[in-house]
Amino acid sequence: MENEAFGWRVLGPLYLDLSFVLQQSGDTRKPEEVIALAVKSWLAERRGNPASRGYQWKELFLPHGTELRMRYLGIDYYAKVENDKIMYAGEIVTPRDWCLMVTGTVRNAWRDIWIRRSVNECWTHAALWRTASKVRPVLPYADRRQRQRRTTDYC
Repeated sequence: MENEAFGWRVLGPLYLDLSFVLQQSGDTRKPEEVIALAVKSWLAERRGNPASRGYQWKELFLPHGTELRMRYLGIDYYAKVENDKIMYAGEIVTPRDWCLMVTGTVRNAWRDIWIRRSVNECWTHAALWRTASKVRPVLPYADRRQRQRRTTDYC
């Protein structure tokens, strides 16, 4: 029963909205995968084990169970999000602290850390998750002043 697949009926507009949001946010998962995660989250919350626990790293939310990986001098180092903390070698760390502990130097954690939110996903560079999670302006040209400023910065 564990590996059996069941079909769910989802209303057309809801399915289309979900597909659109996934595409706009750069999320490569299929809508069926996200629906399965939503059901798991709902079940976990009902059982008194909220799935909304996790670590908030600036604008990026890392849910409970997320794995972090960093490679330094050919060796892979791993940390894991447990509840609302990042744990490495039995210690609570921040991404910056973890990079500092592993390398002994101050580094940009966004460039050094890779993230895997579940065992079924591939490792993704933290900087890619960060850019994909940025909120885009709702209205077209809402960010025109910022874009104009950026074009004149290089003159």
